[in-house]
Formats: sequence, structure tokens, C-alpha cells
Amino acid sequence: MKIPKDVHKYFLALTYVIGCFPILTFGMRSVITILWCLLGLLIFSKNRIARKLNKDIWIFVLPYLLLLFSLTYSENLQSGIDSLIKMISFIIFPLIFYFNRDFFSKKQISRIIYVFVLSVFLIIIYQVIHVVLNYTFITDNITFQEIKANGFSTLTEISEEKVSQIKLRRFRNFIIKISNTHTTYQGLWISFAVFFLGSEFKKIKKNSLKIVNLFLIIVLIIWLYFISARMPLLALLISSSLTILFFSNFSNLKLAKLGLIFSVVVVATLCFKNPFSIRVKEYYNTGLTLLEKSSKASEFNSSNVRNGIYYCDLKLVRENSIIGFGIGDIQDKLNSCYKSNLESEIYNWHTYNTHNQYFFFWISSGIFGVLALLILIFTILQKSYKEKNKLLFFLLCLVSIVFLTESLLERSDGLIFFSFFMGLLFFNKKRDILT
Repeated sequence: MKIPKDVHKYFLALTYVIGCFPILTFGMRSVITILWCLLGLLIFSKNRIARKLNKDIWIFVLPYLLLLFSLTYSENLQSGIDSLIKMISFIIFPLIFYFNRDFFSKKQISRIIYVFVLSVFLIIIYQVIHVVLNYTFITDNITFQEIKANGFSTLTEISEEKVSQIKLRRFRNFIIKISNTHTTYQGLWISFAVFFLGSEFKKIKKNSLKIVNLFLIIVLIIWLYFISARMPLLALLISSSLTILFFSNFSNLKLAKLGLIFSVVVVATLCFKNPFSIRVKEYYNTGLTLLEKSSKASEFNSSNVRNGIYYCDLKLVRENSIIGFGIGDIQDKLNSCYKSNLESEIYNWHTYNTHNQYFFFWISSGIFGVLALLILIFTILQKSYKEKNKLLFFLLCLVSIVFLTESLLERSDGLIFFSFFMGLLFFNKKRDILT
């Protein structure tokens, strides 16, 4: 029995809609994903495609299956079930793309990514408008409440550098609130969009479209700079450099020139006072110090808070490196470590996860879990290089680097980005969309 052509059109249309997930609410994402999944399964079943699962899809599914298995030795069963439900997209998108592999043409894949880029641009414009309308609030002198919250009594006690940090934190919190998206995830989306637009630039024939393309790149980079997403920006620079190094035909001299330009830009950025340099200098000044029970609120910053998180990550890995503690108990174990080993009051203010995707799998499902994730990364990296898929190679490098400081797969913004684009680009033989 043949599938009506309309079903194929609806499936394709919903893929475009999912591609604009940055501007969709969490509820809309769930509903659209379910409909998309059902249509994908319908097309697969009626077309009678070979049902045998090959090695590639098992490699995609294995990390999630090991998390599922870890539920059997988790004490907090409900927490584990909730986490697995939140992460179900990790296997849904790859499976549907696998069942309908080669469904998308080269142009369709490119258009889907353009839809994504446009949605990222729109959410930036939305935020810029709100920033302009609230410019006075964002740039105004710090308030008494902010002074008190940071552990000071008067403004005269606060250094100019600390004032800059407080104002930057105010700006970032404002952005997160109006967009309902953390700046790290925005930085991740922007990095992918910038690389894609840059790769497409030479292929555009009309000058007017080239101008639009260049305008989008400039807006995206400027916003990435202002939201000071350190790791996504660093990942963009490193991933772009690696992609150019492995896929370009540049001479050693040209590569050296690009390296020099890169170094000059980085040094110049760090030398002048700006949102990005403030964030970088914060970590430079903090080093590897840990917050203690006696630490004052004035000493708190994102860097030393993270140091404590990584301290507990490593401690839990050492305690149970073989099978882990189970996905249901990972947060309870972290909270216990924060309370008994760090004692700083800030760890009671929020729930802090591992802030590292590799540690998340290791602590949840042991050495086998983190190895499954690394095998997945290596497989994608190997295939993308072998088949000269620049975009997939860049995407893999980008998320692998950000995995070092964020648990991307625990939140919808990171999970959909990873699983949707990995599945779309990996399970398609027409992988020459960026040659």
C-alpha cells in the first residue's frame, strides 16, 4: 500500500517546523515532535524499508540504553524516570531519521538549516528590542538589593571590576528571562548558524543575497559577543579552525596568516574591557579555588562555583567509576557532596547538575556509559571526515567541546539541537551539502 503524497509533504513540513525550535515553546516542541515521529513511522512502515538496525543506529541508541539500564540500581526511581522522559529526544530523532534515511534532498537539508538560522536571528531581534526598551534598567547603577545580594554593605566597598561583573550578570539574567533560553544554548545555536552561513557564502550568486548573508553573520557574531557565552565562542573558534585545517586546501602560509589573525583578534578582545573579557578575566583571577563555608557572597562567581561542581564530579567518579550511581541518584549524590564537602551556602540556592556531559554519563552509568558516548562521538567524527561532510564535522567538534562545561543533553534547548541535526546530517547519503 502506497503512502499518499500528502503524508510525505506533512512529514517534510513538520521537519521544517522542528528546525525553528529556538522560537517554539517547550509544549509546541513536544506536540510537533510527536506528530513528526508518527508520520515518520507511518512512512517507514508502508514503504517496507529494511527493518534491520545496523551498527550506526545502535551506536546512537546505546548511551541512552545504558542510562535506562542504570535505572535498575537507582534508589530514586522517579527522578530517573523523569530524566529519561526528558531525554527521550536523544533517541527519537536519530531513529526516525534512520528509518527514513535518504528521504531529504541536498536542497531540503540546506533549507531546514536556513529555517533554523532565521529562527535564531528572530529570537535575537526579539531580545535586542527588549534590551533597547529596557536600556535604562540594564545600564543603570547597581541597586542596594544587588549590593546586598553580593555580600557588600555599600557601593564604596565594591571594586570597578566587581561592578562590571554585577551589571553583566544583570544583563544576562534579563536575556535569559525574556527568551526563556540560557545564553550558553544561544551561543551554541549562533556558532552553528555562523559557520553554516560562512560556508554557504561562496555558493551564493546574487550580490543582494550575499549582503543579507553577511548581515546575518555580523548580527549573530555581535550578539554572541554581547551575551559573553565563553565556551560556545571558544568552541566556534576551535571547531572552525579544525574544520579549515582538515578540509581546506590552504597552503601552510595561508594557514599561518589565519592563525595570526585569530591570535590578534583574541588578544585584542581580552585587552579591552568588554562583556567577554570580563567573563574570561573572572576565571583567570579565580583559578581553581573552591568556595568554603566561610566564603562570603562577595567572593561568589560563576567560575569558583563551577570549580566546586567539578570537584564533586571527580569525587563521585572515583567512588563508583565502573557502573555509576544510576541516573535516578546522580543529582542526589551531587547535592550530598555539595553539602558535606563544600558547605558553601550558594549550593543551596540552586540545583547544580554536573555541568559536564561526560561526567553526567560516567556518574550515571559508569565507565560503560561514558565510553558509549565517546564511541558515538568518534563514529560521527570518523564518518564526517571520511565522507568530507564539513558541517557534520564542525557540529560534532562544537558540541564535544561544549560538553566539557555543560550538560547539554539534560535540557530541551541542547538536546533537540544535538539529536535533530546529528540525525539529519548523519543519516543521509547526500552529505555533500557543504563542499
